[in-house]
Amino acid sequence: MIHKASTAMLLMLGIAGCSSLPDMERAEREAEAGNLGAARAELTKLAEFGLADAQVELGDLYSDEDSDEAFRKALHWYQAAAEQGSDRALSRLGKLYARDGKSVTQRGKGEFYLKKAMAAGDDSALMPLIELYLDHPREFPEADPVQWIQRARQKGDPSGDLALARYYIMNGQLQARAGEIVSLCEPIAISHPDCLIILARVYLEERQNDRFDALVTRAREAWEQGKIDDRDLYVFARWLSDDESPAKQVAVTNDLYQLLIPDYVPAITGRARLIMDNTYLADAEEVIRLLETSRSQGDLKASLTLARVYERGRIVPIDARKAIEYALEAREKYPSADYLLGRIYKRGYLGEPEPRKARDYLLKAARRGYAKADYVLAEMFWEGKGIEVNKLYAWSFALLANEAGLPRARELLVEMVPQMPRALEQAAETLANRELAARREASGEAGETNRQNQGS
Repeated sequence: MIHKASTAMLLMLGIAGCSSLPDMERAEREAEAGNLGAARAELTKLAEFGLADAQVELGDLYSDEDSDEAFRKALHWYQAAAEQGSDRALSRLGKLYARDGKSVTQRGKGEFYLKKAMAAGDDSALMPLIELYLDHPREFPEADPVQWIQRARQKGDPSGDLALARYYIMNGQLQARAGEIVSLCEPIAISHPDCLIILARVYLEERQNDRFDALVTRAREAWEQGKIDDRDLYVFARWLSDDESPAKQVAVTNDLYQLLIPDYVPAITGRARLIMDNTYLADAEEVIRLLETSRSQGDLKASLTLARVYERGRIVPIDARKAIEYALEAREKYPSADYLLGRIYKRGYLGEPEPRKARDYLLKAARRGYAKADYVLAEMFWEGKGIEVNKLYAWSFALLANEAGLPRARELLVEMVPQMPRALEQAAETLANRELAARREASGEAGETNRQNQGS
């Protein structure tokens, strides 16, 4: 009762014009103006008083950010609103888990909340549910995405047409249903830009070069007219030279990236990476210039790429100090930066190997979900280079890497078997399970599970 009374009083005072108090309308105005810090400050005060709408809006701000910490905060505030009976929060929880879930368990929660939101009458949860089933078919073997797709199409939602086209491709029916896929995607390619990639796939597979060229022109004109945004054109351009493309279109990707430069920062980093893979496009100086430009505008992916450039020495001489500097910047967002730092210290790029420093960074990367770090830790504890041999730890980290699907981890386990007593194997399995549970708890997954169980 204290929270409700305080919230009501707070809102009344805000309406009365007390500008020093938090206010929903002011928060919304700040957000629309791009002043996200001010909007977050307003909403946090209201959310802490228990106002469900503010909790949902605050969750929305965090869900738009791309970091583990923002993911946890978004979940926290959506859960707080859901516990107060907010149907909007149920849908948001489902969409966030489905889109950004980092494990089978989290994506299962996405399905749970999306279905719950739909049962409460929220049709906006339908397409995220379908996309979840299409993106992770092995995790939901009992699901029937066609049933849900037909439901969306019957409601007149064009997203259902996109989903059906995706379903056909996912099930290896591209050639058999090429004409139908085109008929589904052609009318909605601009309103649903994912169709641009689907159409490009069909045209390239079928070697319909004229239709492909017309599609690229259509995408370019739609972007120039503001009908698709920078990110839509960037994703389309990136796919065209990706390994998934039936016939890589490096020159087209390069041209589209240059349209987006300098205003869309990811395109700057994207073009630098494209040049690194296709060195005939430009020289090393251009790569470094592009990456430094992106970095100066806050793109941590550019910092990570610079770290890799100077650590690997592919286009510039190896410079471990620069690699470390850039990796330290990038590690805020990218676990692979911790892995890179571990590799630098393990290999002794500064002069001598520093295995303990390497171990510490690799452990951070592993606990942030970067499975390659588990494998390297397993090797280090097995070989004992610079640190004591520890078969228990070696087997445990190899199990974790194997669980994440790294083929080399299985090979290492097979190599270890002759020297591993069964009792030690069992102890390592227990340790690996404990480590896995700790990682899930650190990501907020275990706490969320507990809250859900208490509410059921």
